[in-house]
Amino acid sequence: MRGINRVIFSGNVTGKIDFASTDRGQDVCTFIIASDRAASGGTVTAYAKVNVYMDGLVAACRVKLEKGCYVLVEGELMNRNSPAGRMTEIRAWELLFLNPAAAVSPSKGAPTDVVDPADRDP
Repeated sequence: MRGINRVIFSGNVTGKIDFASTDRGQDVCTFIIASDRAASGGTVTAYAKVNVYMDGLVAACRVKLEKGCYVLVEGELMNRNSPAGRMTEIRAWELLFLNPAAAVSPSKGAPTDVVDPADRDP
């Protein structure tokens, strides 16, 4: 039976944003976002590694992405073997870049940019 693999995750970019190329010369961008939620004992933070492979999205990341930036990521979960063990990451299909003021106070503004590439993989 075929399942559904779709995730929507939003949060602030933490740490370093990496840009690299695959063996086939495709540009990629990798970053981590942190998303907070309220819990009975305070706040719980979830972290997710995001991989961006589509040329249009990688180009937008080069211009718009920076530490602390608030982004909404839509994509799929993917598993990868790494030196740290098996990891689950998000492969981004679409990114919504939000300015920090809009992320803190939604009444102050709308999204600064939406990237919706036509070459999105099914």
